[in-house]
Amino acid sequence: MCRRIGLATLTMALLAAAAPGAGAETIAPSPAPGSSAASDAEIAPRAGRYTMVPAAGGFVRLDTQTGAVSHCQRGDAAAGGVWHCAAIPEDVLTGPKDALTGPKDALAGPKSPEASGGDVAELQRQVAALRTRIDEIERRQEPKLGALPSGDPELDRAMNFSQELMRRFFGMVRELKQDADEGRI
Repeated sequence: MCRRIGLATLTMALLAAAAPGAGAETIAPSPAPGSSAASDAEIAPRAGRYTMVPAAGGFVRLDTQTGAVSHCQRGDAAAGGVWHCAAIPEDVLTGPKDALTGPKDALAGPKSPEASGGDVAELQRQVAALRTRIDEIERRQEPKLGALPSGDPELDRAMNFSQELMRRFFGMVRELKQDADEGRI
């Protein structure tokens, strides 16, 4: 069943991709030498014959001229790794459409504003409650001005050492930059 739905979904994607103007590859023939601009306008670009989409173990190929859908995969190394394409049976492609679309009434939503009035009031009440909780949480949080001690004295010593090291390093950089600006270096 899952394979059927997957193949049917893939087929729908292929058909949508093969629709005119849906990103299908177009190949324009090269103009003949000495042709006029009017004849160039008459030549219409044509879509590529095949549209391919990656799939499990290979790819699915849609023939845009015939509508045939095939699953292609590479053969084993003993066979030389040649690609083989097998047509996907029509019953798999046209499988149960209800499984893909689902109940239409659930997607349509409420029929009238009166039917959803209670739902809107409930949602507004929940939003107000959440806003008050957020405000309460923000008031309880203290602003963190500096790094809090971790409780491990060795870690605190290492952090203090690295902070002092960085402070000194940037101080030296500042002094070198100032000397360079004043022309002492």
